[in-house]
Amino acid sequence: MRNTLVSATILGPTCAFLGVFVTLRGMAFFSDALAHAAVTGVALGYLCQDLLQWELNPMLFVFIFSMLLATLMAYLFERTKLRPDTIIAFSFTGSVALGYVIISALGKYRLIDAILFGSIYSNSSQDILIQLLLAVGVAGILLWNLKAYALGILQPDLARVQGIKLERLNYLFALVIAATVTICLKMLGALLLSALIVIPPAASRLAVGNFKQLLLLAPVVGLLAAISGVLTSYTLNSPTGPTIVLVNVAVLLVFLVFKAAKDKR
Repeated sequence: MRNTLVSATILGPTCAFLGVFVTLRGMAFFSDALAHAAVTGVALGYLCQDLLQWELNPMLFVFIFSMLLATLMAYLFERTKLRPDTIIAFSFTGSVALGYVIISALGKYRLIDAILFGSIYSNSSQDILIQLLLAVGVAGILLWNLKAYALGILQPDLARVQGIKLERLNYLFALVIAATVTICLKMLGALLLSALIVIPPAASRLAVGNFKQLLLLAPVVGLLAAISGVLTSYTLNSPTGPTIVLVNVAVLLVFLVFKAAKDKR
């Protein structure tokens, strides 16, 4: 329980902070596609264990596969005329299909639940350390390039005129999302992870008036929702991942109600 609360304290605000940039760039389904790509990553990990006798952590294969897929999708965004939603759709469905075929061939159906819904109570001290390093890395990269990313979101043409290399930043951003999804997968699983990234900044946008306020409020909402979800799950003896998501949805509904009341006044 202690490790679970620490994990929620680290990953809740980290995902929400990253989610500010994800939602403003319209990349919510990009993170969702990478989360589902974990099915293939885990499947490839166990395939190498069975065929090649490689005693490596399957999450290493998830990380590598997610990084490669994120790079490929970013390349297709930049270099082809295909719409982003089309690229995300075939990447998402293709990776899930490939992963399920491999898992079926291996007969490891029990892996599906863990991949799709996560297992936050299985966090070890090593997992906590990795999550902490992720939080520092994500915050550092986004804050270091904050002006460039903000200008790229709001005024991309002006960013190019000022010499900002948006293509390089887009590749870096895709890799940051891939790393975050891989490390956070244990918390919520592929089906629910994108909620932790998308909902807190979406709720916060209803209450703030500018980008700076959004950057400050979203991590707070993510932190409180994640901790509240863990405590509610423990109290009600309900599945932790889905409970965290439901708490996030409840927070969003509360913000919607207050926003509607404020607009009415």
